Amino acid sequence: MKRLLKVIVVLALLAWPGRASAGKVDNVKNAVRDACKQEIPIESMVTAVVRAYDCEPGQDVTIAGCKIKCLKSAGGNVVGK
Repeated sequence: MKRLLKVIVVLALLAWPGRASAGKVDNVKNAVRDACKQEIPIESMVTAVVRAYDCEPGQDVTIAGCKIKCLKSAGGNVVGK
């Protein structure tokens, strides 16, 4: 019974569609990698994502000693601001 369950799980994972679109963490990693050719330490990833998206569009943001453009898209309503 356990073996059948394992087979079903493996088949389900293989049938799962390919990679979804990149998330915010991937966007920040790629922006820093492209701008400064460096990686963001995993310990500061949450802070980096918040800084990269909690800013004015077009503004420069410093993440792990690297300056990138704000990743927040322009437009749209923001509740509470």
